[in-house]
Amino acid sequence: MEFVAFLHETVYDFPMKRDIYNQLVAWKKTAERKPLVLKGARQVGKTFILQEFGKGSYEDVAYFNFEEDPLLHDFFTGRLVPEKIIQTLSIYREKKIIPEQTLIIFDEVQNSPETLTSLKYFCEKAPEYHVAAAGSLLGVKVGQSSPFPVGKVNFLDLYPMTFAEFLDAAGRPKLRKLLEGASFAPLPEAFHTELIDLLKTYYFVGGMPEAVGQYIKSQDFALVRRIQEEILQAYSIDFSKYTTKTEAIRLAATWASIPAQLARENKKFTYAEIAKNARAREYSESIQWLVDAGLVIKVHNTHVPKLPLAAYRENIFKLYLLDIGLLGSMINISQRIIV
Repeated sequence: MEFVAFLHETVYDFPMKRDIYNQLVAWKKTAERKPLVLKGARQVGKTFILQEFGKGSYEDVAYFNFEEDPLLHDFFTGRLVPEKIIQTLSIYREKKIIPEQTLIIFDEVQNSPETLTSLKYFCEKAPEYHVAAAGSLLGVKVGQSSPFPVGKVNFLDLYPMTFAEFLDAAGRPKLRKLLEGASFAPLPEAFHTELIDLLKTYYFVGGMPEAVGQYIKSQDFALVRRIQEEILQAYSIDFSKYTTKTEAIRLAATWASIPAQLARENKKFTYAEIAKNARAREYSESIQWLVDAGLVIKVHNTHVPKLPLAAYRENIFKLYLLDIGLLGSMINISQRIIV
């Protein structure tokens, strides 16, 4: 299915594709469909893609944001009966929710753990309703105060835009097809040069949708950098918002150490780079928090090149940021150096 969607009106006024759309369409069509949980770091575009998927594939979208409207949580207290919940939500939105025709979106669902628990009962007792849940820090918050519906939901992960998606957004879909279909033979010099230039631009802009949107709209690297800085500030606020003071300090220190560790020839993540005399037992939970929040990717080392690689994984690892543009922003590297 062809998908062309428009992002937030205040920043974007151009079509942008996301590859995950086809996976959402497949989820809708599968006979074994369960309620969907869309995971991903803050501001990678979860809300946008679910809303555009609903507009493009359903007759109606019932959108409920548990951060903007905390009163929604009251509908999920007591017995979690899907039909009762649907009836209440229909009255609340003043429009009936119709099975198969309405996509129900529970956004920022980490603020209502009972809503996540209700997905179990939608799976078991009301599979005719199409329900998708999303939220920031789901990997951190779920299961803390209410049981998670293990085995009763489907999962999809959304990441920052890839270089291929960036090419689509930049109006170069033919270059994307050329690159994806390329063999080991050299590309024609004209295409090679253009792709290198676009890749350098991607190294600076990265794949956060708002940053990509601003670049395509204005071609202004300073505005792109401002957006990246605002995203990083939002992540820092999350450290203190969802953890204790002590944990927030450790999270911030761990997070801040990553660019410097990547810049060196270190073959592994070194705790001493976080703070003097730092130990694994003190910071392992901070690292796991960042992994669960989707902010870093933990890559383990292996000396045995056999499948499955996970069976030969060692306790030596490196941490990489979720987005190359944010990495550049953290170290304040100039566009002149990259582009």
